[in-house]
Amino acid sequence: MDQYEQAVLDYLCGRPDRFVNAQFTIPYDGYRGGSCPDFLVLDFSDTTAYVVEVSATADSNRLIGRVRERETRWFGPLKDHLRKLSPGFAGWDLHVSLFVRDEEAARARRAVEAFPDVSVISLAKVLFSWNWDWQHGTGLPTNALRDPEKRERVQPSNTH
Repeated sequence: MDQYEQAVLDYLCGRPDRFVNAQFTIPYDGYRGGSCPDFLVLDFSDTTAYVVEVSATADSNRLIGRVRERETRWFGPLKDHLRKLSPGFAGWDLHVSLFVRDEEAARARRAVEAFPDVSVISLAKVLFSWNWDWQHGTGLPTNALRDPEKRERVQPSNTH
């Protein structure tokens, strides 16, 4: 794990209602799955499973390519896997959170703006923790994993 992934891990774990697994293996299911995102976050406060990818490269094209394949790469196999673990996961939302360099964030946001289930977060936000958005009175960081305009739950596809 490099320093950027470590910073994102610290950011992800800032909330006590999240379970975080690094390098989570999404099992193969025929031609789908078999990938290993940087993190899988089960957020029990909003019943959402987040697939988290971290990239400090100067060009996020490869990462955006994986996002375009998110249904077969991550979502479909992950839905099946989680449902096998517990039927309670059947109603959970799935969302991709990308952590990229500050200078790549605007370009990556433009590339995914049509995808309501994908958010882009600048690594600068997580590397400089004193800038975290703190909840007043609770002592807990908000540490959002979605862009504010993507707060509406995405209707799960009926392909599985």
